[in-house]
Amino acid sequence: MLEEQRTGTPGDLATIFGTNADPATPLPPGEVLTEQTVLASHPAPLCWISAEKPAPQLVAALRGEHHRTGLWPLLLCDGDEVFGERCTVGVVPPEPREHIDRWRVADVMDRIWEGLVQADEELGPAYDLEAIAPFDYTCPGPARAGNLLADPDILANQQLPRFIDAETRLALVPVLRGADVLTALGWSGAANHVSRTAGLSAMVRSWEERFGARVLRLGPDRLDLSVAAPPQDVRHAAEVAAEHWTFCPDRIMQDTGSLTAYAQEIRGRRSWSFWWE
Repeated sequence: MLEEQRTGTPGDLATIFGTNADPATPLPPGEVLTEQTVLASHPAPLCWISAEKPAPQLVAALRGEHHRTGLWPLLLCDGDEVFGERCTVGVVPPEPREHIDRWRVADVMDRIWEGLVQADEELGPAYDLEAIAPFDYTCPGPARAGNLLADPDILANQQLPRFIDAETRLALVPVLRGADVLTALGWSGAANHVSRTAGLSAMVRSWEERFGARVLRLGPDRLDLSVAAPPQDVRHAAEVAAEHWTFCPDRIMQDTGSLTAYAQEIRGRRSWSFWWE
């Protein structure tokens, strides 16, 4: 069956991935990607990927079937177009999915915040208080939930055309929720920030619940989400910005220079994009 997949026939994905059912929506030609690490003597199938860029309507239809199939439709982007030979899927051993359940968002934030503000004996604090205002060197904890402005899945489908170009492919990932793709795919995009991804998946799970977030696109060093309940007021936006700083400090400090400036950027915004160096 894997050989059938590699030749471009969609095949029986439910059998390959051990999920509930195959998609009812016809799939274009594609292949199954497996773990690429040298430690994988019997590489497990990680996802199915299309050979060409997908139509937004196809992705939306597959999102509607996710509750039945257990296959999350994910956009994968890679400038080299060498899917299977890059750091998006399967380059590091995927963590067990149950590791995500071990993390609380407050604990993830606390641990990373403490590391970010750690003072060097000679150079002093890594960030001055002006950069992380209105907060200080004590982690403020998770932000309060937002108010839904739209149905999360409908908004996600509306956002799709913005994130599809010639280098984009469609993946179907056997996960119960989009947040888990970071861990399930053996993704290494944030490796210079954190060594493992289960804590990041736990944060995105919480964003799904508190902000109506949906994982749209993943690349070798980036992640894009739609957001149906973004922060609306200044204080709430700052609280969310603090979470984003622990999740992806490069995106916040290198693009805007401070939590206050970044909070202004995401206030009311219906998509969040992150990148790591």
